[in-house]
Amino acid sequence: MFLCHANVHAQVQSEEAILASLKKYSKVDSVKLRLYDQAFRYYGSQHRYNPMELYLDSVCMLSAKLNFKNNLFDAQFKAALFYHSATRYSEALSHYQEAYQIASATHHTANMARVLLNTGAIYMDSKDYVKALEKNQQAISLYEKLGKKREVGSCYMNIAEVYMDLNQFDKAFPFLTLALSIFVEDGPNTRGVGVASEAMGIALMKASDKDLIHFGVLPAQRYIHALEYFKKALPIAFTHDDPALAASINANIGEVYGLLGDHTKAQQYFETVMNLDKTHEYYVSASKNKIRYAEYFLSQKNYNAGLLMARSAVSVAYWYKIPGVLQTGYELISKIYEKSGRYDSAYLYFKQYIVIKDSLFNAEKEREITRKQLLLDFELKEKEYKYNKQLLDNELKQQVLLAATQRDQLELAKKEKDVQQLIFLQQRTKLQNEASLQAAAFQQQKDKSDYLQAIAKEQIDNQRLELRFNKYLNLFFLISVIVLLIVGTIIFYSHRKAKKLNLIISEQKNSLQELVNVKDQLLGTISHDMRTPINSLMAFAYLLDSQEISQEKLKKYTAQLKNTLGYTQELLDNLLRWATSQMRGFVPEPVTVNLAEMVDQVLVSFSDAIIQKQLVIKNNIPRQMSVWADQEMLLCVMRNLISNAIKFSYANKTIAFATMENTQFQVLCIKDEGIGVSKEKLCILNQASACVVNSSIGTSQEKGNGLGVLLCKSFVQMMKGELYFFSEQDKGTEVRVFLPPAV
Repeated sequence: MFLCHANVHAQVQSEEAILASLKKYSKVDSVKLRLYDQAFRYYGSQHRYNPMELYLDSVCMLSAKLNFKNNLFDAQFKAALFYHSATRYSEALSHYQEAYQIASATHHTANMARVLLNTGAIYMDSKDYVKALEKNQQAISLYEKLGKKREVGSCYMNIAEVYMDLNQFDKAFPFLTLALSIFVEDGPNTRGVGVASEAMGIALMKASDKDLIHFGVLPAQRYIHALEYFKKALPIAFTHDDPALAASINANIGEVYGLLGDHTKAQQYFETVMNLDKTHEYYVSASKNKIRYAEYFLSQKNYNAGLLMARSAVSVAYWYKIPGVLQTGYELISKIYEKSGRYDSAYLYFKQYIVIKDSLFNAEKEREITRKQLLLDFELKEKEYKYNKQLLDNELKQQVLLAATQRDQLELAKKEKDVQQLIFLQQRTKLQNEASLQAAAFQQQKDKSDYLQAIAKEQIDNQRLELRFNKYLNLFFLISVIVLLIVGTIIFYSHRKAKKLNLIISEQKNSLQELVNVKDQLLGTISHDMRTPINSLMAFAYLLDSQEISQEKLKKYTAQLKNTLGYTQELLDNLLRWATSQMRGFVPEPVTVNLAEMVDQVLVSFSDAIIQKQLVIKNNIPRQMSVWADQEMLLCVMRNLISNAIKFSYANKTIAFATMENTQFQVLCIKDEGIGVSKEKLCILNQASACVVNSSIGTSQEKGNGLGVLLCKSFVQMMKGELYFFSEQDKGTEVRVFLPPAV
């Protein structure tokens, strides 16, 4: 929607400085008026409307006293713009009315037209189409008297948008075409061209097939033509530093890509819209963009996201009193609830939609709009008639000039024809002489050719005998080469087969050696880690047998023994799972697994340890993210990795769960703020081959055995994934689990 703007920014001066200047200056003159105006502008730009109104009254009273009519109009018009930009339409209309009365009293046609154009914009945003058409029609009449074509084009654009809002695209297209042709006269990159191009793209998207054909566009090509207009308008918006216009154009492009089925691009453009809307304060446009994003989510059956976005739009529209967006928002929320099966909520929001709709539109307004349409159509056809008549007069003048030019050209062509006939006769005589000479030369060449042909025939016979001998010789050599190739091929494949067998044997040897090394490490780990709990158990049994232990010590030793046996149970459980997997006991049975739900499930089992260390858990995994994995194997991997994260985290720190973008895998990241891992141990952890890592003591003296890491690596590899560790000592550790995405 086009507006007439004014400079409403306060001068770069602090509030204290402005008030100090006012207090210091005591005379009542034009200087005092300028100081009042500075204060008025400052508070208006800060959206502090109560002091703004006080200083506005001071400006108006002093302007009237000094008989400065222009200052009086400017003050009221600027106040209206302050309210207009904040979508406080009732206050804006009140000040626009004051400004119009001042301009009318002074017979200032340009100022009257400016007020009419802006009030028409307010009525458009409020869905009062009757008044919007009326104000723009009055503005057109005034601007045409002043000869301001660009402003007339702005009015045409506003009228076209009214018709587009009413889905009457057959009436909108002529006004859009007129507006665009006017704006192009000022240059191809003016803001008017950008706004008109965007509106033309929207009309192409939403018009009926009949209207498109009438406009000269094939329905199947509507989205291609719309994209062309949007991509023409987008750089113009950035050139003029208009984030609101850029956001609106990006929303249109996102909607087109959504309709074309390219949802990746659609999502990218809508996210750009949300970021751009944070940089401006035109809340009408921002709320409309949220509605369009919500409609896109609804088309993708993403009801939760659509509901959140629609509610956000309604909240903005309610706060800033934008009834048109409220109407659309309530209707959209009702549709989302209906699609998701929540019919009670759908009914409640539909009732609110009906209330807003009835307050904005009724039969009387429809009749008034029809009257305005007929009047505008008549004026448009009258202008087209005048324009066509002028074109016809110009064309007739051009035809007269063209006839005179063609007559001169015919006389010149006749003279050229006579000259060409003379040249033709000369050329024909020359060609006849040349033909006689060529016939004599041809006969001489024919005799010479017969002689050479006889000699060539004798040479050909000799060459045939020689070729026959060479043929038999080449056949002998070919057979010899084929035999040698066959023998060489047999030898090559025999050698290659032997080389492959040696390589397989070497790989099997290395694999067996790795298993032997792992077995030795496991035996060493088990023999060391099992000794302590068994000794503790024997000592506890001895104390029980001797009956020389107090009840308090018995509870203390029982708790210690429980922790020791829990660690031993974890060791044996991991050892059993790893051994089973190595003996081919585990065969992965992949299914679709929801990552976020699995992490929540494992975290519940560690709730005591998390509470004890007062850890902060941040599960930022998208709720819809799933992987293709064996559920039990993945559960074991999650349990071991989360156990390590808790074990090595300091108290009151954070453990974060997140995901990363990857074209081949779904990547789960588990990051703690614990003691970290040394570079030497990190190299061992990230080796491709299996290995047992010497475990460190946790931050609360928890023990480990290093077997959990071996088990995690084995299970992730069996599920066709990868596991990597990233760490710095005393800064924490991050584990990244790469798993195939869900089928």
